[in-house]
Amino acid sequence: MKKIIFGIIVVVIVMISVFVYLENSKKNNSYSTPEVALSNVENPKLDVLEIFDTKFYDNVAYVFYYSEVGETPKDYLAAGKIIKNKYGWRFNEIIGVGSIDKNNVGMSSGKDDYIVGLASKEVTKVKFGNHEANMITMDEKEMKAFLFHGVEPDLTAQTDFEYFDKEGSELPY
Repeated sequence: MKKIIFGIIVVVIVMISVFVYLENSKKNNSYSTPEVALSNVENPKLDVLEIFDTKFYDNVAYVFYYSEVGETPKDYLAAGKIIKNKYGWRFNEIIGVGSIDKNNVGMSSGKDDYIVGLASKEVTKVKFGNHEANMITMDEKEMKAFLFHGVEPDLTAQTDFEYFDKEGSELPY
């Protein structure tokens, strides 16, 4: 009987230790803002050269920034997905949107419940079924980006977007 009680006590102590360790990990890797959380990522797959926009949804933030792929600085658009927890903002993942090049207009990528993509500067609204994108203006660039958040996971692979100009006319892509 003593062995069973001792075993239960050891299991409870181990479980409490694991819980405390995980909570400390969350606390130590949480920051006051999404931008600070992204800036503190060690060895990101896409370096943060300049943060220029952040979009917030409940406990999720998408931080858009310029990166470099190749030898031209600020030639690539990326976004960091940052999740809010009870201690602050914690880095979740980096999303590579694409090279900032007019040939990439209409290109998009998505995962789970979001889609990000590139559009020409004439585009003021992007729709995907009953979803409307949040538009991201890139300073000094001839393009814009768009973000769909809350998309059903089975739709993220589809790319039948509708693009509209400021008059509400649909643009062909």
